[in-house]
Amino acid sequence: MLAGCGGIWNSLGVEREERSAAGGRPATLGDVLYADPSRAAASEQDWLRLVRAVAAQDQFALHALYDRAHRPVFTLLLRITSNPAMAEELTLDVFHGLWRRASGYEPAKGNTVLAWLMNQARARALERLGNERRRKRPEPEHYALLPIEQPDYQDLLALKERGRVLRNALKVLSADEHQALEDAYFAEASVDDPAAHARIRCALHKLRRMLAVKNAMTAPLETNDCEQGEHVALYTVRALPEEDARSLEQHFGSCWQCRREVEALLPVVDAFVAWPTDLLRPRWDLRSSLARRIAAETGAAPLLPAKRQWSEPPWENVAPGIACKILASDAERDMVSMLVRLVPGGEYPPHTHAGVEELHLLDGELWIDERKLYPGDYNRAEAPTGDKRVWSETGCTCVLTTSTRDILS
Repeated sequence: MLAGCGGIWNSLGVEREERSAAGGRPATLGDVLYADPSRAAASEQDWLRLVRAVAAQDQFALHALYDRAHRPVFTLLLRITSNPAMAEELTLDVFHGLWRRASGYEPAKGNTVLAWLMNQARARALERLGNERRRKRPEPEHYALLPIEQPDYQDLLALKERGRVLRNALKVLSADEHQALEDAYFAEASVDDPAAHARIRCALHKLRRMLAVKNAMTAPLETNDCEQGEHVALYTVRALPEEDARSLEQHFGSCWQCRREVEALLPVVDAFVAWPTDLLRPRWDLRSSLARRIAAETGAAPLLPAKRQWSEPPWENVAPGIACKILASDAERDMVSMLVRLVPGGEYPPHTHAGVEELHLLDGELWIDERKLYPGDYNRAEAPTGDKRVWSETGCTCVLTTSTRDILS
């Protein structure tokens, strides 16, 4: 989503008249996204090669796709279901389904790999909610008109309560502790500074006490004398390299201090599913669960990559109040898959679709002309339709797949 058209071009140092005169065409979305030639974007062909490898039963390729897509998939599932356990189970189902049906993906149908996964996630969530609602109906004939795609209100209330409790607990953290924890866990930033290590550990133990998690009274706070103890907090927020995490897991079997501390801190991190942010992470061991599920099906040992291969691209400010994280760019079909953040009051210019546009809202509220979208909602548009006004009063984050040839007017 982009702020007013004039602001876009002025912010990039490109006047629309100059662009049109030079290229003999109206300005497009691609002109904005790729105005900086140094901004590299992952190729859609890389995603497609991984799908083809998964179809050939390459488990490492499956984990590579999991690295790239599990956060938006899980976030969407949680926004639709309001049930963290259900969202995690469905996330496993989506990637297990990818393992089974990767050969069925056809890029010629117009969607990208990410759009394909997001649409499968949505379909599974709605099917699951429908089944749950039918199972709970005491008298189905009296509820024929009841929408079945809505989450259980008790799940919704429970998730809101978890969010309230966590937000209150976060108040005990200093600004530096809060930022260090958020950077390590959600921004997945590298943590090399010993001072940041200390802030993360201190923050986790403060939250442990505030959340009154199991073992809170007996778990150590400042009494872990093991030389490996400094890595325990980083392990719980997944800020250790894969090989170091594996080594530490083996160490837990012989060290009661580290084992007791990690058992106390992991429930704290599990509570982060209600963290006030737009892009969430599922439970820490979900990848291992996926590997075990495939191993049970194939009869082979679970396979996990030695280290994470995917380096997630950074957020880029493409216009005032607009940030994009381009996950895949398809030059052959002029398509792009990206995460988009729009600040409160931000507005996208009127535009005409040059192809299929699919939008999954992950956070906040978004108006598209007269339709208001809420977290978990979906919008699809096709060429040559257009949107006259797209804006957000609250600010929002979405997964957007669209044509880079969309015309900005």
